[in-house]
Order: sequence, then structure tokens, then C-alpha cells
Amino acid sequence: MRHNERPVLLASTMAPNLLSLHLDERPMAVCTDCGAWRILRRNLLWPHRAADGVSRCPGSGQRIVLDLTPAEWLSSLSVACRDAAGRRARRTFSKPEPPAPPPLHRMAA
Repeated sequence: MRHNERPVLLASTMAPNLLSLHLDERPMAVCTDCGAWRILRRNLLWPHRAADGVSRCPGSGQRIVLDLTPAEWLSSLSVACRDAAGRRARRTFSKPEPPAPPPLHRMAA
């Protein structure tokens, strides 16, 4: 398989939630074009179809250099998760609903 002639992506420049470098799994990355998770083989994003299901996705064959160890990736992922947890919205309280009006047949004329 040939690469797609785009510049090489370094794993250290990608967001940690777009990679999966677990020790007991094959390395995976998200396609930058379609957002699909794909296995990395020979430092290439494995080929896959575009949204139409017929043509090849232009992100197929993207070369990604894994310049991170799994431990470095996991620590950057935990830092990113803690950062996102600090930005979560607080619980919102809604106004109480107004009382339901009485049925029409019980209303005085």
C-alpha cells in the first residue's frame, strides 16, 4: 500500500484522544478526514472507504510516526481527561412547572 503523499503526522502532535497506543492492542488512530478509527500497519493508516461507501477515503494511507511510548501517551491522555473534567458544566436547575389549568368542563362560565 502506498501513502497518500501528504506530510507525515507525528503522534506527539496529535490530540491524545485521537490515538490508541495500549500495550495489549494494535496501535490505532482516527482518520483526519472521516473520523473513522483505523489500525496502523507499517506506520500507515489502513485503507478504508469514504462516506459514500464506494470511493477510497482521502485519509487512507496517511503516514503516522509513533514517536510516543505507550506510557507517555497514557500520561498525556490522563492530563487531557483531567483538563476536560474541569470544564464540565455544573448542574442546572430548571424553573418549576406552572400548575395545570382546570379542565374546561369544570370552569365557571
